[in-house]
Amino acid sequence: MDKVRINIEIGGHKHPLEVNVEDEPVYREAGRMVNERLRVYATKYRGANLPPDFMMAFAAVDIAARFIRQRKDESLEAEEKALLDITDDLQKFLDNR
Repeated sequence: MDKVRINIEIGGHKHPLEVNVEDEPVYREAGRMVNERLRVYATKYRGANLPPDFMMAFAAVDIAARFIRQRKDESLEAEEKALLDITDDLQKFLDNR
């Protein structure tokens, strides 16, 4: 896999990364997402004099929680589809009796 060096700016600091070429847009979007969450928490806690690492921790937990919720939703959707398939098969079986 071809690698590319990129700089992702997070919280006003540039962070050099080496990523797979096809993953570059994902990392850039992730950087935008982190900065967006940092802005939200900076606004929410304006004047609270919290250190930057607290804001970064808030953003990280927020993004991780969103990821976990999405994963659970996808899992539930897969289970729901499987149940619907089973229900359809059972209905076909009963209809053919």
